[in-house]
Amino acid sequence: MGETVMNHRQPGNGIQQQAACGADGDAGHLDPLLQKPANSFNGDIHVHSAFLVDAHDSAHFTVSNREHGRQYRVKRAASCLLMPEPGDKVLVSGDAAGGLYIIAVLEQGASGRTHLRVDGELAVSADRLSLTAHDRLAMAADAFSLEAGSGAVDAADWTIKSHRYTLTSVELDVAAMTARYTGDQRESYYGSVTETTGRSARYVTGTDTVKAVNLDYAADFIARLSGNTTFINGEALVKADGKQILVG
Repeated sequence: MGETVMNHRQPGNGIQQQAACGADGDAGHLDPLLQKPANSFNGDIHVHSAFLVDAHDSAHFTVSNREHGRQYRVKRAASCLLMPEPGDKVLVSGDAAGGLYIIAVLEQGASGRTHLRVDGELAVSADRLSLTAHDRLAMAADAFSLEAGSGAVDAADWTIKSHRYTLTSVELDVAAMTARYTGDQRESYYGSVTETTGRSARYVTGTDTVKAVNLDYAADFIARLSGNTTFINGEALVKADGKQILVG
């Protein structure tokens, strides 16, 4: 693991430094550098090297270069969307004056999971955007909003679970080979209802009550009303009309 450390020197000092570095004076000038702590640097030293992530908290990361014995406490650059994790190999750049930042994740220590992290609000804009997951696509949020001019969902199985579900539409079309409605209570309010069925059957375990201003039942062939006890009441008139009327 290589490390690049560039020391920016003031112009004009190069000749004096070369003259001072004689054969007899090398040891004297190198002693302060050898005694200097490995992980200390000043604002003139620029770091641009690969490090391993040891740990991190909510704001800082601890990175180390074991080969050179260096360890720094750095931040993640805003352009580094991939969240570094312990064991990852990252590229650190910066200096003491401006700060050290992780600008890229070079290698991931643990494969199989990639975490993209952005602080604040994220907006993604494109003429066409596609999200593809071979196994599973999951989204979690406190609130979810979707707006589109038109939309389509094509799924082999589709399940919606909600504590309260509201559907509002100017026109609603539902088509199904088999439709089932199950619930403890159902209420419907319509201005008019028209139903056309080939065969209709209804079984009520309790009492079936129909109240209407006018009630009209018509059968082309047979109309039958039967019960263990049957009442037909007319407050003003009861009329039975037919070519034959059989009683009893």
